[in-house]
Amino acid sequence: MSKNVLILCTGNSCRSIIAEALINKKLEKINAYSSGVKPSGKVNPNAKKILEANEAWRDEYHSKTLDTLEHIEFDLVVTVCDHAKETCPIFSKPIPKIHIGFEDPDGKGYEAFEATYEEIQETLLPRIKAIFNGEVENLLDEDTICYCIGVTKGEINHAIVNGANSLQSIKEQTKACTGNSCKTSNPQKRCCSKEINRLIKLKEKTMDKNVFKTNDGVKINFTGVVQKQQIIKMVENCATGQCECMSDETKKKISNMQVEGKDGNVELKLTGDVAKEEIEKALAKSKVLNKD
Repeated sequence: MSKNVLILCTGNSCRSIIAEALINKKLEKINAYSSGVKPSGKVNPNAKKILEANEAWRDEYHSKTLDTLEHIEFDLVVTVCDHAKETCPIFSKPIPKIHIGFEDPDGKGYEAFEATYEEIQETLLPRIKAIFNGEVENLLDEDTICYCIGVTKGEINHAIVNGANSLQSIKEQTKACTGNSCKTSNPQKRCCSKEINRLIKLKEKTMDKNVFKTNDGVKINFTGVVQKQQIIKMVENCATGQCECMSDETKKKISNMQVEGKDGNVELKLTGDVAKEEIEKALAKSKVLNKD
């Protein structure tokens, strides 16, 4: 069964038209439509030009109000500008909504439209595909995962971090509906249990790193698939100069590194006048943590 997506912006002349055309050209079994909260009534010539150049233009594309699409049952609403997000209309039934803002190319040269085209193709299309295909690993924390209630991936992740490891425990800690009633109560006509189970399994196979600024330095909490010895090894490599993940300038700021906890829940305390951002950058480069 195909899905219907509404792309909403203010003037419906540039960004939403390009997004509509790209979805219709690139994504199978997904039908895109666009409208504006204050439509200009015309498509920007450069928007049409970039779509024609990529063989994505259709003569049916035009700037219009939402009421002209009231006969269509949408499965997802996407706002692509802040004004549309703030003034998004209320629909008669719950519909998942996401916001991905793009800079307005209107009034700029053709190069700006080329950049908008590429950005929409690289960021918007994969996310829409992930939402409809249940690719939970590619969803963002703010993306809805339980479509009948509106629980987000972030809420489910938070519950898992706090010990939820089954559909029942997820249901107890969130508002997620994990039963067959999902099939009749959400706009996508499917149960969300499979996606939530996939997220639970995904979290069991990954390591989470949460960095916090403290009064005397920085603290990192490692949870999930992490061994205490792994963090100790990382600290030893850093202290002996066997890794280059942390700059010499950052190392000079740290007076002490202390590892506590146990496998699955390890804490690393760094003492010194060091910034959270410096440590996050070093963790991203660590060969011990990112050896896979």
